[in-house]
Amino acid sequence: MEEIKTHSRIVVKKFGGTSVGSVERIEKVAERIYQDVQKGQRPILVASAMSGETNRLVSMAHQVDPRYRGEAYDMLLASGEQVSISLLAIALEKRGLKAAPLLAYQLGINTDSLHSQARILNINSEKLLGLVNNQMIPIVAGFQGVDSSNKITTLGRGGSDTTAVALAASIQADSCEIYTDVPAVFTADPRLIPKAKEIPTLNYDEMMEMASLGSKVLHFRCVELAAKYKIKIHLRSTFETREGTWILPEEKNMENPVVSAVTHEPLTAVIKLFPVPKGTKFIADLFSKLSENNVVIDIITQSYNEEGQRLAFSLPMSELEVAKDVLEKNYGGELGVSVLQDKAKISIIGVGMRNYSGVAYRFFKVLSDNGIDVELVTTSDIKVSAIVDKAHLQLAATSLHTEFGLDATN
Repeated sequence: MEEIKTHSRIVVKKFGGTSVGSVERIEKVAERIYQDVQKGQRPILVASAMSGETNRLVSMAHQVDPRYRGEAYDMLLASGEQVSISLLAIALEKRGLKAAPLLAYQLGINTDSLHSQARILNINSEKLLGLVNNQMIPIVAGFQGVDSSNKITTLGRGGSDTTAVALAASIQADSCEIYTDVPAVFTADPRLIPKAKEIPTLNYDEMMEMASLGSKVLHFRCVELAAKYKIKIHLRSTFETREGTWILPEEKNMENPVVSAVTHEPLTAVIKLFPVPKGTKFIADLFSKLSENNVVIDIITQSYNEEGQRLAFSLPMSELEVAKDVLEKNYGGELGVSVLQDKAKISIIGVGMRNYSGVAYRFFKVLSDNGIDVELVTTSDIKVSAIVDKAHLQLAATSLHTEFGLDATN
């Protein structure tokens, strides 16, 4: 990243798909930006595609070839942001502000060449600050970049969050505002658990775990990048002016609850393999081939007894067909393959777990008391996760939320 000091009034603001989901909402965002400028702010904006647009583009690509993830796929998906940044620029110009809509290649957001999951390598912060210093409002297309061959790349779902934090890091901003349709991060998804409550502050580790374990509020790599460059994230509602949730470094004097949140991922599958060749050579070869096909593996378990070696792993339902193709093409009838669908991942997260024993016991006792079996389990010092039947997801999540004292009291 470019090491350039910035004026404290420069603020990076990212607006998600629901925030710019219609012309009416774009007008409201423009009015909010106009009021911020009148207060002395100099904003740098990042916008997602209008809500539903990326899904529409993905659907069309899948109709042609559901397995394709190459150069043309990224070019197609990147078109959504071009619409939203253009409309937002028009709305700001109407209010007498000078706006500069910028696609990734125009600004210089350089990435690697991993299509549909690219990582940002560098940003031309000099150009960005030059526009701001000339009283322009840069409006940057989120979610996209350009590789060394000048080909369009995309950053994966939620990648506009990553774009925003990367811009903030490139100009050494202290914080980044992420605007969405929810007022804050909650202790659980309120649609699943009505008693979920807002969380005023979280640290980077907790938010990264939440993002990786099913929370859709922030993109995992955005929080990872914020932690690396010490960028404070303020997640707040586009439609309210009050504060939301701050994502911050962990401070020694922070009072951390044992469990901060319950998260879930409802679209999960499990693949079980038996028997597989003894040793790690086969396992390394299998996961290498899955990685080459961009299949993201989550929980892995392996065991061995006199009957042979067993291997099981979970993955997103969206990548199940690709994984099955990899197994069929490379191993044919050599393996016994069992595929479990209609599964979900349920997790508890909290840095307070580091200092308390018995958390895993309480987690599994809740599941046991409710007659809920698990397929796979994984833990860390701040999380416990299990794969359960999707039919039991709400019962598991609600019971765990109550067990760890997260229910709202009013």
